[in-house]
Amino acid sequence: MNERKPLVLIADDEQSASVLLTRIFEREGFAVEIAKDGEIALEKARSLRPDLILMDVQMPKINGFEVTRQLRDNPSTARIPVIFVTAAAREPSDVAHGLKLGADDYIRKPYNYHELLARAQSKMRARQLEDRLQRRSEELEALVRIGAELNQRLGLEDLTELILAIATQEFDATYAELVLFDPQGRPILVRDNQNGMLAPDTVFALLENPNSLLAAVYRTGEPLLVPGPGNSPGTLAHLEQYGLSSAMAAPLKHHGALLGTLIVGLHSGRSLSGSDLRMLRLIGEQAALAVRNAQLYAELQNYAQTLEDKVQQRSRELQAAQAELIRTEKLAALGRMAAGIAHEVNNPLQPILNCLEVAIEDSEAGRLVDSEILRVAENEVQRIKSIVSRLLDFARPGNSEHTLVDVHELVNEVLILTAKQLERAHVSVYANLSDAPPVSGNSTQLKQVLLNLVLNAMEAMPGGGDLEVSVYGEGGGTVIAVRDTGVGMDEETVAHIFDPFYSTKDEGTGLGLAVTYGIVEGHGGTIQVESSPGRGTCFTLWLPGANQMSASRV
Repeated sequence: MNERKPLVLIADDEQSASVLLTRIFEREGFAVEIAKDGEIALEKARSLRPDLILMDVQMPKINGFEVTRQLRDNPSTARIPVIFVTAAAREPSDVAHGLKLGADDYIRKPYNYHELLARAQSKMRARQLEDRLQRRSEELEALVRIGAELNQRLGLEDLTELILAIATQEFDATYAELVLFDPQGRPILVRDNQNGMLAPDTVFALLENPNSLLAAVYRTGEPLLVPGPGNSPGTLAHLEQYGLSSAMAAPLKHHGALLGTLIVGLHSGRSLSGSDLRMLRLIGEQAALAVRNAQLYAELQNYAQTLEDKVQQRSRELQAAQAELIRTEKLAALGRMAAGIAHEVNNPLQPILNCLEVAIEDSEAGRLVDSEILRVAENEVQRIKSIVSRLLDFARPGNSEHTLVDVHELVNEVLILTAKQLERAHVSVYANLSDAPPVSGNSTQLKQVLLNLVLNAMEAMPGGGDLEVSVYGEGGGTVIAVRDTGVGMDEETVAHIFDPFYSTKDEGTGLGLAVTYGIVEGHGGTIQVESSPGRGTCFTLWLPGANQMSASRV
């Protein structure tokens, strides 16, 4: 498949200038379009979306300045690089005016065509970099949103319907199919977006067909794009049998085990790309985690119904499930927090891009690159690195070993991580950190406890309010109190607040405070709650000091 030539739009009413520029750029492998006045330039820019516009200032109907202003006001053309190639702008004020309107560069006539080509290629490379950063940012935001949606569904049938809806929407697909397998690799659930739930027997014929996408992913455990490199004629023919012009499939894997496959396809002449396949693979990873969580949830419900008969038989499995629930709730809290952090990651990207553009121009012009500019970019990269590092502290599995934990540092870390979300929720934070002894515990699990309480307090104040976190010593241990001015709870809710699967939220799992209670109890501590409707809530944790824990183990 031939790659698309980069397209240059030349907006100039002088035919000789347009012909010269056309020959220069076509000789270098560019495609060229010409506009003889400002109105035609605007129309072609909106319809063709060129990679670069070479703009004259003085043109009939609409001058170059006004064309540039309208391009920048239109989101679909706002990021197209514009270089003024003109003999009209001689005064510095003219150049400044054009740059303020959004032009990327100025070339005065007569020009050196080598310099013109170098500047044009530099601007196009900068735009390509910006587009890649924008796409990655959009992918990150989409994955955060998708992860949050998937983790709110614990019913397997509802979850599979949601996965198909997400896949259909993200790729504007006409066909989407999800197949789930049991641990022995047998299909147990089949659903598509056209016929709904299907009989698992319909899958066996496809698994035996070596040309089907389902069989290929089932056999290799790897994503597949059709048409794509290495496709066999049989695979392409199989796709045509179903009236699809393009399709892709990704595995749903959890800890190396294949849980299912997700397939999307297009009936039109459009083709799916490698970036689409990467996004489907990431959605498959999120979906696999959600499917596994739903399976665990169903298993736990079944355990609860027959608990008296299976206590001895299922004790080890329940312990493993409890550990899995801790990790699951940690990811749920992370999902609520990640939307805010994604916003923070986006902020440093623009100065990094600006610094790189200046450095590229200096390098190509033979000038020394300003080290101060590179330091600015380095500082912004370190800023992103710091944000991601704090995010990974919550994402990676925690060590079950207990270490000495400074509660003041723990509180500060959680408040830093949630600062932007609390600010956007109009929640004022007050930290009262008095002297308190260190505790012996698992730092990651204790962070999870405090993060869950802070986010719950924020959600209890939908219109904003005050959040107070206090730390002080008491009874040879350390007290952490989290108090909010939110909606509060009645006595019945307070009585059941730590029960598993009990939730007052429409889409809550009812696991957050149950897991929190288990972590605090596992650390030899206690947790209490005081609340009343309209007067807010206070959670009070007491954790034994490190010396007390050591003495109790002798």
